[in-house]
Amino acid sequence: MLRQFPGTHIAALAGLTALVGLTLLVSPGSNQSQTTKTFDVAPIPTHSREPRTENQQYTQTSMVTPAQTLARTPAPDLQNILGVNLQTVPVNEPSTATASRDDGIREQDLSWQRFRIERGDSLSTLFGQAGLNDRAMYRILNGEGKPDQLARLRIGREIEFGFDDSGELAMVVLHNSPTTKLKAVRHDDGFHTHEEMRDPEIELAYASGEIQTSYILAANRAGLKTKVRNKLSRIFGWRVDFSRDLRKGDRFGVLYEKQYLDGEMIGHGRILAATFTNRGETYSAALYTDADGNSDYYTPEGESLRKAFLRTPLQYQRISSHFDMNRRHPILNRVRPHEGTDFAASPGTPVKASGEGRVTYVGRDGGYGKTVRIDHGNEITTVYSHLRSYKRGIRRGQTVQQGDVIAYVGMSGLATGPHLHYEYRVSGQPRNPLHVNLPDADPIPEDRMAQFRAQTNPRLAQLSEEDKSFQIALAEE
Repeated sequence: MLRQFPGTHIAALAGLTALVGLTLLVSPGSNQSQTTKTFDVAPIPTHSREPRTENQQYTQTSMVTPAQTLARTPAPDLQNILGVNLQTVPVNEPSTATASRDDGIREQDLSWQRFRIERGDSLSTLFGQAGLNDRAMYRILNGEGKPDQLARLRIGREIEFGFDDSGELAMVVLHNSPTTKLKAVRHDDGFHTHEEMRDPEIELAYASGEIQTSYILAANRAGLKTKVRNKLSRIFGWRVDFSRDLRKGDRFGVLYEKQYLDGEMIGHGRILAATFTNRGETYSAALYTDADGNSDYYTPEGESLRKAFLRTPLQYQRISSHFDMNRRHPILNRVRPHEGTDFAASPGTPVKASGEGRVTYVGRDGGYGKTVRIDHGNEITTVYSHLRSYKRGIRRGQTVQQGDVIAYVGMSGLATGPHLHYEYRVSGQPRNPLHVNLPDADPIPEDRMAQFRAQTNPRLAQLSEEDKSFQIALAEE
């Protein structure tokens, strides 16, 4: 369009523009108004930027110090001067294709490369496999959202790189699970990383079984996968010792969730209700989630199935030495009270805090070797000894929750093999961890019983309906 104007007009326009700019710079200051000019400035490479001094902390307003202002002058009537209709002159704006190239990126329009994460892979090596350099990776890691989570790689997961028609990287997708993925998407101002989750379809399932030889075989015959089987044993592990107390004829029933995506089962969800009969006594449990999102299992009457302490704070192979105040020490060869229980386990087996409390000691303690001590309040303390190492971050004064890993099995100190020496003390006096009466966790408060019944009674009723052999007493309305 500019080619339609005579050359003299163009020259006059350029000269007049320069004259206006000079007039603005030399005009007298005014305290009544202030104008700020913006510029398209090429970004300075990070490595070449130098910190500014206090006097250099200015904004890009034509290098004007805060004490100066620019007078606002009336705009000249260029239309009368040039004798042209300026409305017909096109404005230099970015083309639509350039301005919107990063908006509305659709996955189906991209070309994809998919990689399975193997042992030893890093984000840098995966970008390299996709034909990208570290500069492309840093563009994403320096972007908005949650880019740091892209570096949390797990073996067996998959990562995808999406390229647009021009071959430029437009999207990176890290598949963390069948229902969760981390997605970095290109926008005009860089990459934005966010998490996307899909809610699976839930189908309720029921299974029951009777123990003939072992709980594992009975659970397998009932069709329970390992995850559900282990969760069921943890629910009733406070009332039943699955290592020593199970008998032929013991029974179980469980109402649980199966998860589906696009018609394909991807896993198992929560156990909603369950029963277990051991030695003729039946225990019932229902899942309850309070208003704060905390979930736990309770009896139909609202009593917690969980104890305030774990009976055994690790997965062990056998008890190598029982609580015995008259035991002869195997190394010192003299009678020396054994004030705890020794659980033989493989080196490195995680050791858990048996209850909520505050760590009071982390370090070596004579013949105990590497030791952790926890104060649980109400004059109850626990001791964990002969450790190989401590969980990273465990320190004195730290608060831990029941089930938190605090250390790992070893044989430090006076020990003949890898094991955990575990003590449970009340008012400083040792108690047999396997037989002491453990306090219950808190029951459902009275003012929440109505909500508890509304949530758990339907689940227990459905469980009872599936198997008439379990007579479950529901909480009274």
